[in-house]
Amino acid sequence: MAILRKLGLPIHSSTLSYLSAVTGIALLLSLSMSEAVAAEPDLLQPYEARYEVHRGGSQYGEAVRELSYDATNNTYSLYTETEISLLFLSDRRRFWSEFVLHEGKVQSQSMQYKRSGTGRDKGFAGTFDWSQQQIIDQATQQPLSLPWLAQRIDEASHIEQLRLDVAEADNGAELTYQVLDEKGQADELIYAVQARETLRLPYGDIEAIKVVRVRENSRRETDYWLAPELDYMLVKMTQRKDGDEVASLLLRQLLRH
Repeated sequence: MAILRKLGLPIHSSTLSYLSAVTGIALLLSLSMSEAVAAEPDLLQPYEARYEVHRGGSQYGEAVRELSYDATNNTYSLYTETEISLLFLSDRRRFWSEFVLHEGKVQSQSMQYKRSGTGRDKGFAGTFDWSQQQIIDQATQQPLSLPWLAQRIDEASHIEQLRLDVAEADNGAELTYQVLDEKGQADELIYAVQARETLRLPYGDIEAIKVVRVRENSRRETDYWLAPELDYMLVKMTQRKDGDEVASLLLRQLLRH
């Protein structure tokens, strides 16, 4: 927010809360090759999903999440983008990821993240080196100082794993993921599967399973909704802080490739 202070403009808590949600939303949209067997394309079908970003009933931006599949090397490519504008502020976040499926599990191969807009641009790119069991920072060509975990996946692709797992989970189940975030740092994400709800979205009315992000001692809440009739596609995400809506991601259009 340094740029706002230099301009002598007021920084309202609501604006800060809204912008703090961008990373989470953008990323909604964010193991050895020798060990991988042929991917199971029936589990994840290529698609292009387009979303509206809302707050308080008004639209502030758009997002896209696109998954493609290359049968020649059994590799999935995921692209996500979120673009938001609020008054004189702008924020664009993009995430590229490649992964394979091995026995129904996502195995990340590479990831790249870029952020542009108001303020300083940011980015990170990493390669999952399965033969050496390390993650390489593409900028420095040096391994990250993280312990190698076979189950660690990039943050954008973990939503695809969440789709697969929720399809098999019972109400009340808890799901845990070890991820590499957009900063190249390790994180643990925990979710609790809840009941089905009927949603009214720009896409239309649809039944979806609510999945809640589990956090301890946090003022933030993040809820996801995955629709069984759309192969457990992410159709809605809402972030709140101190009980107030920060931003919501709502499905508008879904194309199958």
